[in-house]
Amino acid sequence: MKVGDLVKPKHKYSKNEVGIGIVLKVEENFYTTYNDYLEDRLIIRWIHGETTFEPDSYVEKLAENKE
Repeated sequence: MKVGDLVKPKHKYSKNEVGIGIVLKVEENFYTTYNDYLEDRLIIRWIHGETTFEPDSYVEKLAENKE
């Protein structure tokens, strides 16, 4: 993922949830998983106004920033 990509959660937790966001920042290799795999942390601004920090594996890409 990169800055400007549009994303949505891979799994919704409620049917009323509007899960579209834009990646504001990518912090590479932020997390180390149980098998020493490194995963990026994304700072995402969601359409409902909240900004969250999520692991790369939490979301899937809807559209890509073409810059």
